[in-house]
Amino acid sequence: METNNQEERLFNLSGVIKKVLYKNEETKYIIAVLENNQKICGTYFDTDIEKIVGEEIILRGDWITHKKYGVQFQFQTLELKEAEIFFFLTKIVKGIGNKFAHELLEKYSEDELIEILNEKPNELLQFKGIKEKKLEKIVSSWNRFKHLRELGTFLSKFGVTSNLINKIYSHFSEVENLIEKIKNNPYILIDIKGIGFKRADEIAKVLGIDLKSEFRISACINYTLREFCDNNGNSSIDRFHLYKLLNESLHFENEELLYENAITKMLVQQEIYVTRENRLSPSILYNAERKILDFFQRRKDEKNRKIVANFSEYIEKREISLGFTLSEEQKRAVEIINEGNKTLFLIGYAGTGKSTSSRAILELLEEIVSYDDIITIALSGIASQRISDTTGYNSSTIQSLFVKHEDKDFFPHKVILLDEASMVNSVMFYNLVKKISHDTVFIIVGDDGQLPAIGAGNILEDSIKYELAPICKLTKIYRQNENQAIAVIANEIREGNIPEYSKEYEDFSFINVSINNYYAVKNSLNQSEFSGIRAQISENILNTILNISTSYIQKYYDNIKAKDISKALTLFQVITPMKAGPLGVENINIQLQTLFNHTKGKGYKTKLYEFKMSDKVIHIKNENMKAQTMQMYKSNSTEYLEKRVFNGQLGLIIKLDFDESQTIVLYPNDDMVVFYDFEDLNSLLSLAYCLTIHKTQGMEYENALIPMSFSHYIMHNTKLLYTAITRAKKMCFIVGEEDAFKSACKKIETTKRESVINDLLLHKNNNSLPI
Repeated sequence: METNNQEERLFNLSGVIKKVLYKNEETKYIIAVLENNQKICGTYFDTDIEKIVGEEIILRGDWITHKKYGVQFQFQTLELKEAEIFFFLTKIVKGIGNKFAHELLEKYSEDELIEILNEKPNELLQFKGIKEKKLEKIVSSWNRFKHLRELGTFLSKFGVTSNLINKIYSHFSEVENLIEKIKNNPYILIDIKGIGFKRADEIAKVLGIDLKSEFRISACINYTLREFCDNNGNSSIDRFHLYKLLNESLHFENEELLYENAITKMLVQQEIYVTRENRLSPSILYNAERKILDFFQRRKDEKNRKIVANFSEYIEKREISLGFTLSEEQKRAVEIINEGNKTLFLIGYAGTGKSTSSRAILELLEEIVSYDDIITIALSGIASQRISDTTGYNSSTIQSLFVKHEDKDFFPHKVILLDEASMVNSVMFYNLVKKISHDTVFIIVGDDGQLPAIGAGNILEDSIKYELAPICKLTKIYRQNENQAIAVIANEIREGNIPEYSKEYEDFSFINVSINNYYAVKNSLNQSEFSGIRAQISENILNTILNISTSYIQKYYDNIKAKDISKALTLFQVITPMKAGPLGVENINIQLQTLFNHTKGKGYKTKLYEFKMSDKVIHIKNENMKAQTMQMYKSNSTEYLEKRVFNGQLGLIIKLDFDESQTIVLYPNDDMVVFYDFEDLNSLLSLAYCLTIHKTQGMEYENALIPMSFSHYIMHNTKLLYTAITRAKKMCFIVGEEDAFKSACKKIETTKRESVINDLLLHKNNNSLPI
């Protein structure tokens, strides 16, 4: 009854959005004004509100009076007036772009167009640019997806707008009886970006779900666990912290018994697991880390035969052919493999000779296996190419290795060397080791001084902590001469020391842009005066960054003209800790784009950036994408592959297709050309002239520049700074405030990730049982 009364109080309003007055990025609450000057307010999740300025909208809600903005229309639903069929034609049906869709809807009514597509498609050949081959693609796609149009009608009742319905179409395109499945379980919509638990829960409430039903609570537990683990890097969570998060989502108080009952059933169904007392893990992460433990445990007791009988004599001869002398640490790494161990963790900080040691180990193994039986791998294409260049052996990205051997139980290689292991999270590591056969030698190379992987888990650090396999730690730093300082400075910082940063080096330069007597000045001025000085310092730092950057522009374009795209992308990189502010990623990217990209052609504007031809870009979310190999693209193939594109992959925009509303990006190290719909650019792609430190993990650049400012103080710590500096191969610039740099060098990162491996082995060591 209450719902009906509330429904009776709702009004409809339509108009064109003129301007956005306010928006909150976190809550998605907005205040905007229509062209008739009526103000509207409400929560809008579907897309960035700025993207639909100038569009006609239909609202449903009620009038309120705001103390600052006056009379406003508070909407519960905001729907674009554009016909739903337009979205369906342009986003779901392949071959119909915006321009052709407009032409069709100008000539035909919706019913007429549907009749033509169903019964008389040849009529469309009269339109310019529509040939038989393209028509065949359109009709085939229409016939495949037309049944999904009913979904739009069904979901629109719940205030789900066309943009969001389009995402649901795409995600569930292969699912039959989708409407019935959503009615039975609206929480299947949680996986759609822009919906999450909150929006799916709203639909469930309208469908009449009991707010205290186990079904609803279990859905919230699953979603909350996944989000917590993904966002924090943990693979397990304290039970009572989980309860707190559930209270926030479900708006409950003192309902722990409901949670405990739901968790008990989920434990029985193995959706979640107890890792130790009062700690829980989602099944995907528990199984991954538990099986990683099993993998290492099996190998501990299995050994191959010795490779060479007289190791000292072998090393003496090998050093002559290698052209360098191995340290005792490096010899020990080779010896561990010679003794018959099937697994080795080769751990070393910057400049300690990991690549040299890797090469020596692989050459030893070539005594008993063929060259082609050895493969070096890494998460990113650039990292895999680098380990190949330094060792001389074949390389592959982890993803390419999976794709190449997806029909096999095990990889065919007898030796696999994984580089940059700190980047690999639990699920990826498990997927890798489950395809490594019992007689394959597996060498894991990494630097535990770097940031941990994006995603849940802390495999490298846990493996070292609990000695899951033989470990060789390299500590001696190598450099060609006293004027090379990157590795020395980075390692001083890693240990919490202030390095000798002001000397002149051939590979490191600190450019001081500071306020003299910073703390005294800060204490002597009021907030407004001090803010003005801070703004001036930021501007001075930014101008210095731009001045240094200009010296790399010509070489960047020379590499592109020479079609050495990989070299262009890694020539010069600005690396900063934060996204926002004058020295954040977003502003520096916009400034550097004006320097590096002089393309005259039309660009495509998103909420943040305008993407142009020849822009350096980065993929920002693990996603399966429509793609082609470079050869397919060059031959104008109409066939497409589905390829996994990983967060952090660097590419170059090679085409903006305004007819098909697509941006086409080349990823040179992955032999991949990827097609992005314009509407997805904001969530999947970013400019990459400047990147956060996290995004550069595992990468190496010829030249790198790091701004250093008190405005980034919250992000300053030794691990971040160490990771940033060690991205530079030939030259590292640090530009900014001296005192901020000194402070960062002393601030040792102490945050620890919670993991299933740690929980299980702590339990084992404490001889207590999980309950």
